[in-house]
Amino acid sequence: MPSALAQSATSAAQPATDIGNTDAMVKMRCSLDPKEDVILWWSGTVFAQLPEKAPSALLGFEGYNICRAEKQADGTWRLLTRELTFYRDLKTGKIIDQWDNPMTGERNEVLQVANDPVNNVLNPPGRPSTVPWVEAGDQLMLTMNIPLTYPNPLPPKDFPKQSSGEMYMGSEHFMFFTPRAAIEDPSLTQAPATYGWTRTGPWLPWMEMGQAPGGLLYIAQGNKKASIAELPADIQERVRTTYPEYATAPKEWVQPNMTSWTVYKQWHDSQQQAKKAK
Repeated sequence: MPSALAQSATSAAQPATDIGNTDAMVKMRCSLDPKEDVILWWSGTVFAQLPEKAPSALLGFEGYNICRAEKQADGTWRLLTRELTFYRDLKTGKIIDQWDNPMTGERNEVLQVANDPVNNVLNPPGRPSTVPWVEAGDQLMLTMNIPLTYPNPLPPKDFPKQSSGEMYMGSEHFMFFTPRAAIEDPSLTQAPATYGWTRTGPWLPWMEMGQAPGGLLYIAQGNKKASIAELPADIQERVRTTYPEYATAPKEWVQPNMTSWTVYKQWHDSQQQAKKAK
C-alpha cells in the first residue's frame, strides 16, 4: 500500500493540493492497490431538452466503469479505465438495440456506449489537483464539475445527420459520498462510495438529429460494486458474449481516450468499408 495513505487521513477533509489528499480521492474513486479492479456502477435516465419545453424522458441507461489505479514515481496517479453503458426501454426496462425516436418519427439503430480507454491523470506535475472535500458528520462529500468543449470528431460537412456542430459542448457533474472512517483507515485499500451524476450534451450521433435545437440531459446515481457478478444479469450476459474485455480494467496506459463520438465514427467508417467490400 502507498505510504502516503496515512497522510490522507489527516488531510482528507481539507481542500488541499498535496499528494495525500489525492490519495484519498483515489481510495474513494478506485483503489490504492494497483492489482485491484474496481467497478463504479450507474443507472439513470436520459431526458430531451427542447426549446421552450419541459425536459422529457427518452431512455433509461445503466452501465459501469472498471478502474485500476497506478501511482507513479513522481507522485501522480494514473487511472486506467474503460466503461460500458446500455440504453434501456423506459417501460420494460430491457436493453434496446433499436429505438423509435419520438422527435423525428424514425427508428434508429442504438449504439451502446463502449469507451476504451477512458484514462485520467491525477495531480500532474505543475498542475496539482485540488480536492475540495466537504465534511458532513461521518461522511465526506466531493463535488466535481467538468466543462467540456473540443472539436467535434464528427464534422457537420461529413456527418450532417449525426453532428451537432463543429464543436462538442457539454458538461459532467459528480457528487460523491464516502465514509470518513473508511478513508482514514490505513488497513483499507479502498473506501465505499455512492454518488450522483449529471451530464449535459448534444443529441447522440445515432439519434440522427443533426443540428436540431436542444440537447440531452443525463441524470444518474450509482455506487461501487465488488465484482461483475453484482451487475444485472443482462449486462453480465452482454459482457460475456460481446464485450469480454470489459470484465477487467486496462493493463497498459493507452491514449487517446475514446468517447461515444469517436466510437461512432469508427463504427460508421467500418460500416462504409464493409459496403465497399461487397
